[in-house]
Amino acid sequence: MAYGSTTSSKMIVKVKKKLPKVLKRKSMLNGLMIRSYAKNKNFLTDAMVKRLREHSKHHTIKHMRSMVYKMETLGMSFSKAHEETMKKYGK
Repeated sequence: MAYGSTTSSKMIVKVKKKLPKVLKRKSMLNGLMIRSYAKNKNFLTDAMVKRLREHSKHHTIKHMRSMVYKMETLGMSFSKAHEETMKKYGK
């Protein structure tokens, strides 16, 4: 060994493995939350609420509020409201 060199045991560096974060499955909003986004609480039918609840698994609260607003006040269909909201807010 040369002067100033280190032994191989000192050069070993422990590397900690970074485990991937386990993402929690996004839960659905409940029907009361979705109905609260509408000004007229009787506007949303049970079928609409069910469809919006399923839709909420994949989208943010801001997205859902915007969709309900557009469906109620602007009279858009579900798919048209979704399209417009995706342009403005995204997911």
